[in-house]
Amino acid sequence: MVYRVLSRTNALKGVQEAYVVEPGYTVLAKEALKNNIKLKNLYLTDIVTIEQRALFGCTAMKSAKFPKAVLIGKEAFANCSNLKEAIFSPYLRQIGEGAFWKCKRLQKAAFPVNKNCRIIPKQAFAECRSLKTMVLPKKLEEIILPETLKRIESKGFYQCGFREIMLPDGLEYIGDSAFLKCKRLEYVCIPSSVHTIEKWAFHGCNALKVLEIRHDPKYVGEWITNKNCVIRCYQGSVMETYANGYGIQTEFIRESKR
Repeated sequence: MVYRVLSRTNALKGVQEAYVVEPGYTVLAKEALKNNIKLKNLYLTDIVTIEQRALFGCTAMKSAKFPKAVLIGKEAFANCSNLKEAIFSPYLRQIGEGAFWKCKRLQKAAFPVNKNCRIIPKQAFAECRSLKTMVLPKKLEEIILPETLKRIESKGFYQCGFREIMLPDGLEYIGDSAFLKCKRLEYVCIPSSVHTIEKWAFHGCNALKVLEIRHDPKYVGEWITNKNCVIRCYQGSVMETYANGYGIQTEFIRESKR
C-alpha cells in the first residue's frame, strides 16, 4: 500500500462543515484537525490510519465515518463532545487509549462484522455518558461489541450510560474499573471464557441488580461490585465464597453446575 499523509497544514485548507477527505489520502496525521470548531460532518474516504489526537476537541462534529480505518490512535476523537455516532470499519484492528474519551453525546458505537478487533483499551470510551446498550432494535443508543473481543482494559467503559450489556463469548479479561460508575447499568452476565475480573470492575454501578457469573474465574479482584448488587452463581462455587467474604448477597442458579 502507498501511504499518503494528510498533514495538519493541508487538512485545514479544505475544512468546511461537511468535509469529505480527498480520495487517495490513507493517513490522517497527528493533530491534523485538532480543536477545529467548524467541522460538523466528516467522511474519511480512504483513510486507513487515524493518528494520535487527529480530531481531538472537534466539539462541533456530530458524525464521522471512516469506512476503511484499520488503526485509530490515542485520543483520536477525545473530547468531541457533540459526536453522536461511530460506525467502525470491518477492517479495524486497533483502537488507541482514550480514543473516544469524553465524547459525552456519543449514542452509538458499532463494530459491523468485525473479526479483527481484540482489545478495548484503557479509557477508550470513558465518560461517554450517552452510550447505552440496545434495548429495542430501532434504538440508536447502543454498543455492539466485536465477537473477537478478548480484553476490556482499565476504565474502558468508565461512566458510560449502559442499562445492560451483552459481553461476547470469548472475552477473557475485564480490567480494573472497566465499568466503574456506569450508574444506569442494571444487569450483567459474565461469559464463561472470562478468567480474570480485576478490582472495581463494576463498582459504583448503583443501579446494578444482578451480576451473573456461571463459572469460577481464575482471579477476581476486590470489590468488583457494590453490596446492593446480587451475585448470581452456583451454590458451593468460588464466587459464592467471594460474595460472602465481601458481604454481598447471593442468588443461586438452579440448574446443575457444568
